[in-house]
Amino acid sequence: MRAYQVVDADYVERERGSMPLVDVRPPLLYDAGHIPTALNVRLDVAAASDDPAETLAELFRSEGIFPEDAVIVYCQSGIHAKIACDYLASVGYTELRLYAGSMNDWVGDPARPVEVSEAVLARAS
Repeated sequence: MRAYQVVDADYVERERGSMPLVDVRPPLLYDAGHIPTALNVRLDVAAASDDPAETLAELFRSEGIFPEDAVIVYCQSGIHAKIACDYLASVGYTELRLYAGSMNDWVGDPARPVEVSEAVLARAS
């Protein structure tokens, strides 16, 4: 049995703002464009640690996202989001939602909003 529910863009659009939405990409990609309301929790930092699953869970907890909380996880293509969900499930997270299409799918519809971080906007001006 899968430890997470796979969701699509319609689900993300419906639920964003009512449950945490976590982008696990590096800050450079997050800053360049992310789904509005998304938090940036870096999978690369967790993966470089001795205990990636526990480190990722600690990062999630530091953002106020606990094992019993429903949360949507995404990345660029879905691969790293799946890894993040696997790590989190292994340490007791039970309400995970994997946005399998992730940013590649999200930006496929120009009507969907994308937020650019202030730092990127400041550099562009």
